[in-house]
Parts: sequence; structure tokens; C-alpha cells
Amino acid sequence: MQRTEIINLLSKTLSKPRFDHCLSVESMALELADHFHISSEILSPAALLHDLCREYSREKLLKLAAGFDIVVDDIEKAEPLLLHGSIAAAIAEKNLNINNSLVLEAVRFHITGAPNMAPLAKLIFIADFIEPGRTFEQARILREMAFKLSPDQLLLKVYNRSIEFVIRQGYLIHPRTVAGRNELIMKGVTD
Repeated sequence: MQRTEIINLLSKTLSKPRFDHCLSVESMALELADHFHISSEILSPAALLHDLCREYSREKLLKLAAGFDIVVDDIEKAEPLLLHGSIAAAIAEKNLNINNSLVLEAVRFHITGAPNMAPLAKLIFIADFIEPGRTFEQARILREMAFKLSPDQLLLKVYNRSIEFVIRQGYLIHPRTVAGRNELIMKGVTD
């Protein structure tokens, strides 16, 4: 699927703020692409499609997960919004004929992160957090630091800030987020 086709699809299915967010994630990811050694041909579909299902209801997310045979863990049952990446990846693969495993991984894990992510998935996870439309202080600070840090250092900072936010909001922390963060700490990456 070409970028113009994805843009057309998103403009018809997403609210204007969500559509703008997807474009902003793509823009941020493109800025960081060389830093992560990622080509734009796989970056754009991942960045643009990451929130394809973000505005779906809890009920619709759970129904689609069952329809796509996505295994839903207890955390996702309690917080179905966490499924929107997995469902978007399933739709991209089955309905949009996108079968690049790196793109699908990046879409799938953009909300929680995960251990052993490929560079593209790391980049989309980070770009989603620090894109210019994110006006909170931590996003602004990390945008300013982005090129001064290694990709893994930047990733750890995003994990840490995301976990802090989730705790402050009283949300559940997905085990993939903890596992992704722990993997970096065990590799010696520091915040």
C-alpha cells in the first residue's frame, strides 16, 4: 500500500486530531530515521498506521481481537485500548496487504513497547511519545535530547516517562513495557 493510499484511508477513518497526530509521528520518525538507520519506505506505513484503531470502542477492540484470533491477556481485557496496536497490525496485514514483519511489529508494539524490538519498532514507540503535537514537558525535553542520546538511551527514557505517567494516572502497566525496560537496564543502558 502506497503512502498516498494510507493517507487517503486515514483521512476518511480518523478524527482530524488523530489524523494530524499520525502525520506528526511520521514527521518525527523521519527526522530520527538516520539516527536509527531506518529507511523511509518502511517507516512511513508504520508511523501512519500505528493509530488506525485508536478511536475504536472497547467493545469493538475486543470483538476484533476475537475475530483476528489475537490472544488477549488479563491486562488487555481490563484495558482494551492496549489492543489497538495489535488490531491495527492485523488489519494492515489481512485487509491492507502489508506484510513487512518490521512494519507490523512497529504498529503492534507502539503503545506498550516490548523486549527485543527491531529498530523500527523502537523508533515508532519513541516518535509516538515525542512527536511535536505532544506538548507536555517530558515530550519537549526528550525531543530536544533526541540526537544527543543513543537510540537505546532514548528508548529507556521513553519507557521511564511512560511508566511514570501510567502510574500517576492509576492505569495498569503492561508486562511488555516492564520487560522492554528491564531488557535495556540489563544491557547496561542508563537513564
